Amino acid sequence: MPFNEDEYKQKLVDWVIQLRLSYREVTDEATTELLTYGKPSLARLLPSHHSTLLQWVRSSLATRLPLVIGLVQSALSNINLSIDGWRAHNRREYVAICAHFVDGNGHPRTLLGFPRRHGGHTGDDLAALVKPVILQYSIGEKLGSFVMDNAADNGKCLEALQRSFVSIDPEADRIRCIGHIINLVVKALLFGGVSAWEKRVLEASEEQRTALWSVKGVVGKLHNLVNYINRNDARREVLRARMRVTKTSDGKLFVGVLLKDGGIRWNATYYMIERALRCRPAIDLYQAQWKSPDKDDKHENDFLTDADWHELELFYTLLQPFERLTKRLQGRADGEGNEGGQGSVWQVLYAMDFLLTKLETVKEEIDTMNVESDGALPPYYSCGVLAAWSKINTYYELTDQSPIYRMAIALHPAYQFEYFREKWWRREEWIKTAEKELTAYYDRFAAIMVATEHVDQVETSRSSSPTIDDEFDAWGHTTDRPHRGKRRKVETEWEMWMKQVPSREDMNVKNPLASWVERRHVWPVLSKLALNIFSTLAMSAEAERVFSDGSELITDKRNGLGDDTVEAEMIQKNWITLGIFRGVATPRDLYKLPDQA
Repeated sequence: MPFNEDEYKQKLVDWVIQLRLSYREVTDEATTELLTYGKPSLARLLPSHHSTLLQWVRSSLATRLPLVIGLVQSALSNINLSIDGWRAHNRREYVAICAHFVDGNGHPRTLLGFPRRHGGHTGDDLAALVKPVILQYSIGEKLGSFVMDNAADNGKCLEALQRSFVSIDPEADRIRCIGHIINLVVKALLFGGVSAWEKRVLEASEEQRTALWSVKGVVGKLHNLVNYINRNDARREVLRARMRVTKTSDGKLFVGVLLKDGGIRWNATYYMIERALRCRPAIDLYQAQWKSPDKDDKHENDFLTDADWHELELFYTLLQPFERLTKRLQGRADGEGNEGGQGSVWQVLYAMDFLLTKLETVKEEIDTMNVESDGALPPYYSCGVLAAWSKINTYYELTDQSPIYRMAIALHPAYQFEYFREKWWRREEWIKTAEKELTAYYDRFAAIMVATEHVDQVETSRSSSPTIDDEFDAWGHTTDRPHRGKRRKVETEWEMWMKQVPSREDMNVKNPLASWVERRHVWPVLSKLALNIFSTLAMSAEAERVFSDGSELITDKRNGLGDDTVEAEMIQKNWITLGIFRGVATPRDLYKLPDQA
């Protein structure tokens, strides 16, 4: 490969972006000496000042942007957005705007806007940040779904955007992040809902926090126990000494630390319970041999009894499907080889059905035991189950506001509408309503698509009228006999699909998006709708990944980067990581960066 000076400079920029290198360190004399060792002629290609490198990073984004816009314009699907906010280490706030779509090769891609949030947190404020990104990528006429958390202001944001982009339906196009829903449901299970209580915990002193957690049942007791032991190394060493002479609940030797729950993050609470159950023998020994160093020490109030351990086991068992599904649903549905698989919107209703069934099973057990008044489940656990069941029911009903949830399952080859007939057979009216609404949704989509395609057909017919030979060949297939009886109705693709039940081959489909890419020529209208839907994510996990990456960019040493520079680095790091330019022909002048500043 011949050496190209401009490409060399671009590779330097990408190196800086990917490894999150400091501009001053890269342009330091020692770095220059290392990069030019044995080849001093390269020195003239390296930035001599950090301001030059900063300019290169921004120019690189401006040069690459038209290529990405071109990729978006060739999309086979609508452009679906997932949007979330983040506060960086330096207390600046940003909004990640990720776009998910199917490109001309059939593979979903993710784009990114990362504007700084200067104003408030109203729906209008958020819309003012999202709108320029939509315009920048020219996707106003290709907008699909919006994946956001459950804050009311997000609905207001879509209403504000609708004033500029009329195709947006604030209710039908809004997908509520399933990760956020699960988080609220589990918080209700563990803490009975925490909004006001959480605020008090964050503002409380250490002693006050212990008291606040004490009223949160067995989970609060475990939190206080773990927090007390982990507060200093001497106590941790006492527990480790007990671990060395006991085995874990699964019969193995383990010497380590108890896991803290991080406050009210439910998955951390799950791992705290899991580790505590595993280390129960050591904890029991620790409690049995513990001596209070101070008569006012209230640590013993948080010791776990046999009944407490039983209740923790109940919580742990019930939390397992929530933990597992959260991991599955945050998987990249747009990852290579996993298109429309894990993390796609079709799993939202499916997962909620599954979790609701789990909670209803325990709820029925609680109701039965309350009637029999014998062997009742622990009251805190029982109240938590009822609170969680109520919470998930609330959000389940909200899914009726958007037909996308139901359409996603109905179009999944492995499930189809038969899923609802099998799972919801007791609710005939709900099934009839769902079928009617999905039919109307398809009809609206097909009407828009056919109207658009009709223009192309008319334009084509003007330049290619049928020849005499064409008429002669077709003449034998026509009839002069008058038509009798009712005209046979032409079925739509949706009507034909609804008559099907999953075949054995369909039932093995794990990747509905890839499956519909293959079916495009058989189902031209329905496949277009399917690509729109299966490129929609179940949760805004992609934005969370961006925030995690942002924490590596904005650090104590690099907390003064300008907003434009932060966005330029974040966007390009995302594109490079996802391989968005892989296989894309790039113009020769793509790598033409400015000269030294």
